[in-house]
Amino acid sequence: MNISYTDLVAESTTLQQMLVDVRRKLHQYPELGFSETQTASTIRSKLIEHGLTVSEPLAGTGFYTDIHGKIPGKLVAYRADIDALPIQDQKNVSYASKHPGIAHMCGHDYHTSVALGVALLLHQNRDNFKGTVRVFWQPAEETTPSGAPKMIEDGVLNNVDAVFGVHCDPHLSSGKVGIRNGTLTGSFDAFEIEVIAPNSIHSARPHLGKDAMWISNQLVQQMYQLSTRITDSRSPSVISVCTFHGGEAINVIPDRVKFSGTIRTSDPHSRAVLKNHVHSLCNSMESIHGVTITCEILGGAPPVINDASLFSFVDETLGKIMDRNAITYPEQSMGAEDFAYYGELKPAFFMRIGTSNGPETSYALHSTKFDVDESTLQSAVAIETFLLSQYLNIN
Repeated sequence: MNISYTDLVAESTTLQQMLVDVRRKLHQYPELGFSETQTASTIRSKLIEHGLTVSEPLAGTGFYTDIHGKIPGKLVAYRADIDALPIQDQKNVSYASKHPGIAHMCGHDYHTSVALGVALLLHQNRDNFKGTVRVFWQPAEETTPSGAPKMIEDGVLNNVDAVFGVHCDPHLSSGKVGIRNGTLTGSFDAFEIEVIAPNSIHSARPHLGKDAMWISNQLVQQMYQLSTRITDSRSPSVISVCTFHGGEAINVIPDRVKFSGTIRTSDPHSRAVLKNHVHSLCNSMESIHGVTITCEILGGAPPVINDASLFSFVDETLGKIMDRNAITYPEQSMGAEDFAYYGELKPAFFMRIGTSNGPETSYALHSTKFDVDESTLQSAVAIETFLLSQYLNIN
């Protein structure tokens, strides 16, 4: 039982225009996390139109379809995220977002379309593999809390043996892929801290009260010194303060200062250490200065850690169908991805698909002008379909 990669490439070509049309529709009508009703409806309709059965909703707007091979075997899953970002689309293209302040600037419309193509191509080739592929579409990757834990709670991983997924990469040329063994992305935790003094004070006489601004700045500087001092310098970590609010007048020290940001690490131990130490710092500064300090760590996602055996399988399999020069091995990213939750429970593998073919498709993720080389849709579909079917046929 075998699927020819050459045949998959040819078949994916026939899906290309439909996938482009779907991707552009999603790009024009983006929806934020847990509100992706029209996005889900669009994909559901396409699946049903092509004879596939779709599950009941999971995590509100998520869902899956199971494609059964010719004979029983393992169950492997393939995940796509479907939500957009609260960002204004500034591209001058016919398919720019029609929803002000909401846009697909992280490529989830691309991921969603690739997953659709994978499901359809597997369905066409269901007599050529054993086992089952569960292709699922997850809401709210960009939110905190995100959609992956809810999808898991609703049963998307039930009986699943392994999970695969991809992310488009505007820094990788079209035709190339990026794979990595072990840690691929960092963990992510958001924090919100507020320093509350008994009252505001005159800027000329800070000694007469509690200076919430000074205390907040001390706290920020202490937090910035934690990485490599309480965590292993060989395991990257970074704390970034991204908002800082306090005061309205130039001669009044405010009684409240609030700031927020992120904690990112490359391993679960460093993640726990930094989160605990930030809480301890707040408690200590509160005691030293006689103020109230609230510290809320909102949670985010663990690091994506690719399974070693799946890495070996993917590396070997890609080497049979691609030029070795097209297979890259990227450095670890400190960006976050809630695909990591699936990897905490099942062997998982997440890879990058190059989508850059010039300046217009090389803007960074989350840029207001982000776009992808749509010609890579069909090749991404063929590659992922081949990997999934090969995994099932050899296991």
